[in-house]
Amino acid sequence: MKSNYLKLTNPCQEKWENMKPNAKGSFCDSCSKNVIDFAQLNSNEISNIVKETKGSICARFSQNQLNEPLIDEKFAKEYSFPFSNVAAGVMIATTLTMSQKAQAETIQFETEYVQQTDSGLKSENNKPQTSSKHKESKATTSFRGRIISIKNGKPIENAKITFVTIQKIVSVYSQKDGTFLIELPVELIDNDNVIRVSYEHIAHKKDIPFGYETTDYILSKQEINSEYVIKARPEVLYLGGIGFYSEKSHPIVIDNGIKIKYKDFIKARAGKKSSCSLKNKDYYYFSSKTAIAIYGKEAIHGLYILTDTFDK
Repeated sequence: MKSNYLKLTNPCQEKWENMKPNAKGSFCDSCSKNVIDFAQLNSNEISNIVKETKGSICARFSQNQLNEPLIDEKFAKEYSFPFSNVAAGVMIATTLTMSQKAQAETIQFETEYVQQTDSGLKSENNKPQTSSKHKESKATTSFRGRIISIKNGKPIENAKITFVTIQKIVSVYSQKDGTFLIELPVELIDNDNVIRVSYEHIAHKKDIPFGYETTDYILSKQEINSEYVIKARPEVLYLGGIGFYSEKSHPIVIDNGIKIKYKDFIKARAGKKSSCSLKNKDYYYFSSKTAIAIYGKEAIHGLYILTDTFDK
């Protein structure tokens, strides 16, 4: 089936900070148009706006929003997926307790297991997956590193570092000095390991107006076993008139270890009757290169991983 994607059709040179803020975004005096802030919306909400306006709008949006498919137009009339579950496709509701006692000499990194499943997925194009017939190994390795700003080299506190596989998703947050440590199951580490770093909850947000860009890294075994320095880049936001284009696309969708039909996922996102339930669900989306690293060549059109929502 075909998927729709945003595209920038008429770039705007006006600066966002020079526009007049309003309820939907900002007003641009140069072209006398309202500029909708897509950067604060998820793909479902964007799809509805594009349909209602027939694409004749100006907006502000990120590179990640250009990469993720919009909801299929024919299902876009009814929207029911809560914004809090899918902010920009990457915000996962979580609970995390971090020990930051002033007198403590050792910092306690608490690990968050977002997803864990024993399901074994089989595909001729698939990366090897852990078989449910084998008992899970308790052997772990420590992935540690530091997150700093590429602009000034300062450490970034509360960045979210997530190790992603089909079987398990593990996250921690960086400490005040930017350091992090995740204990990873040895059996899940291979030649291509995906780490996502996001910055929704960082400390001192006011120091960087538009925030940092959520970024996926594909790391080798050697990189996982070394101290890895991540340089956070400021979010790049685009301004201008938008349109959309369609191309044949069939992303893989995994729901807690089980492969489901993309068409059913699209229907569920639109609030239509479907065998796929999104109640109390969050999702991660990965574009082609990262999707292949996680799942294999079959995921060339992208990968969605659904997880159960965790209460804050």
